[in-house]
Amino acid sequence: MSLRRGFFGLLLGTAVMGAAIGSAQAQCDTSFTLLNESGSTVNEFYFGSSNQQSWGVDQLGTNVLANGRTMNFRARSAGRNDFKVVWANGQTAEIMRIDICSTSQIVATRRGIEAR
Repeated sequence: MSLRRGFFGLLLGTAVMGAAIGSAQAQCDTSFTLLNESGSTVNEFYFGSSNQQSWGVDQLGTNVLANGRTMNFRARSAGRNDFKVVWANGQTAEIMRIDICSTSQIVATRRGIEAR
């Protein structure tokens, strides 16, 4: 009987912990704004889970982001994400392993990319 109670308690504890983790992930707001403060036009923008092996498709599509402009996005994955911009002159900048749950802006600057 005691062994059975211990096993039930372990199962219940695991279920409660799993629900708490799921709840924390559900509360993560993955929306963010790309802000261009670089003085140049951003021609391409990529982002995705840090677990991905490739950048995927340009999230700006046929658009560009002129200096001083913003665009809103939502990451598909909570947790750590990587970001990359490509400017009109072909130069690139990357910022890696940014916790999207605690970041509301990705900013293209003259020095590269910042998460705020």
